[in-house]
Amino acid sequence: VGIGESNAELTPVVSKDQQQQILAMIDKAREEGANVLTGGKAADLEGYFVLPTIIEAKDDMSIAQEEVFGPVMVIMPFDDEDQAVAIANGTDFGLVAGVFGENLNQTLRVANRLIAGQVFINEWFAGGIETPFGGVGLSGFGREKGQEAIYSYVQTRNIGIRLKHSV
Repeated sequence: VGIGESNAELTPVVSKDQQQQILAMIDKAREEGANVLTGGKAADLEGYFVLPTIIEAKDDMSIAQEEVFGPVMVIMPFDDEDQAVAIANGTDFGLVAGVFGENLNQTLRVANRLIAGQVFINEWFAGGIETPFGGVGLSGFGREKGQEAIYSYVQTRNIGIRLKHSV
């Protein structure tokens, strides 16, 4: 554990405001009946640390419908692939999704059905951190990295001209 250490297992969130927002979202999850399995509080360290948190929730709870931007994993049971995809796509946000499984054909099939700007299979940030990405829905429409990101800095212009005058 440490600040600025490249091998740290727990790093602080960006600000006190962000820490308080994460903790407020966890508290709201408890109030809505979610089960905090581990973590769920600030770490007793100097800085803006939040303990890694796992929350068992229902898909209609706010913790499952909003972006936390902190060390919080929300888990929900599902009966089959279709229900899992419906839960994952049942939010207005779509920045990142992850699929984990042993059957590559199934994980690819599920990944293709998810509505998210990034979908990782069997490892978070698979493909490298330099891979272009962007959000879907309320996660935004901007693009980061690669040629896609450059388009936000250019202006499209159309110049039309008639080359032949017709009567």
